Amino acid sequence: MLNKLAIGLALSLALTSPLSFAEGFDPGVAAPKVAADYYAGAEKVVFHISAEGDEKKYLGILANINNYIKALDSTGKKTEAIVVMNGDGLGLLKLAKDLELENTAKLPTQVDNLKAKGVKFQICYNTLVGREVKLTDLYEAKAEDVVPSGVAEVGRLEAQGYRLLKP
Repeated sequence: MLNKLAIGLALSLALTSPLSFAEGFDPGVAAPKVAADYYAGAEKVVFHISAEGDEKKYLGILANINNYIKALDSTGKKTEAIVVMNGDGLGLLKLAKDLELENTAKLPTQVDNLKAKGVKFQICYNTLVGREVKLTDLYEAKAEDVVPSGVAEVGRLEAQGYRLLKP
């Protein structure tokens, strides 16, 4: 338990590191240098999204995921990241779908960018049925993205060694 807490704290700090701010901004201090094994054990991560949000909130969540990947990449570690969405968390892909045709919309682009980095987005079947959401109402969602239960999937992934983060 303490080990998980320590890892969670370390990862939370990593997500708020200089990597999470605008590129090109000089905060007046150099980016911290970390040893190659600094993020050891953090390569497999599941991000659980179950909260409602607007575009700004969802973009912040996706930025945290991207920053996590960048932090591990900086030490030569390959990240295996999975985003599991259930309940109100499906709003991320619903909103991205709604904004898809707007030229200025950033949310669909950020989802695409993370998918291009190998991030998997998983959708809770129970939520689809319970809220009467069609798969076609979600941005770039496919049948293979659907899991029986989002919460159970998070538990299954944790049992396989994934670290749970709730951005």
